[in-house]
Amino acid sequence: MKAFYFFLCLSFLSCGKVKQIDTSDIKELMRNSKVKRVTEKQLLEKVSEIGEAVNGRINRADYRVECQHSYEIDGYPVELYNADLAGEDPTDDVKGQLLEAYQYGIRNGQHVGSNIQKLNDTLYAYSFPLGRESYLKTACNQDFALVIISGPKVIREL
Repeated sequence: MKAFYFFLCLSFLSCGKVKQIDTSDIKELMRNSKVKRVTEKQLLEKVSEIGEAVNGRINRADYRVECQHSYEIDGYPVELYNADLAGEDPTDDVKGQLLEAYQYGIRNGQHVGSNIQKLNDTLYAYSFPLGRESYLKTACNQDFALVIISGPKVIREL
């Protein structure tokens, strides 16, 4: 008799509706994801390539945009700074030190060039001075720019 009740309970449990979760999105994501081995050199080369592309676009004399402090160019945030105003918010982080170095170089007439800095574990900053003929330099009175580049986004592009 106990066996009868046991089989009866089992049959009720097996006949019930089981809620299934749609895992097709997860399966597709797993199929598309790959483990990539990326060296620091490859990562920095790609960051440099992205930064130079943004630099080339901004420093064209015919590149005209509305004057503002930040833009998004080619999917990357770009921040513009005036050397006279760059050091108003002194910070001890890498970005603050980079701004201070550019400010010092521009104020003292030194040659400032492009630079890549690692801001934290996932972010890089590609900095560059604006050219003399650049619209953002002449009309907007900006001196240099920082392109903030996400490491994981760069790895996906490799």
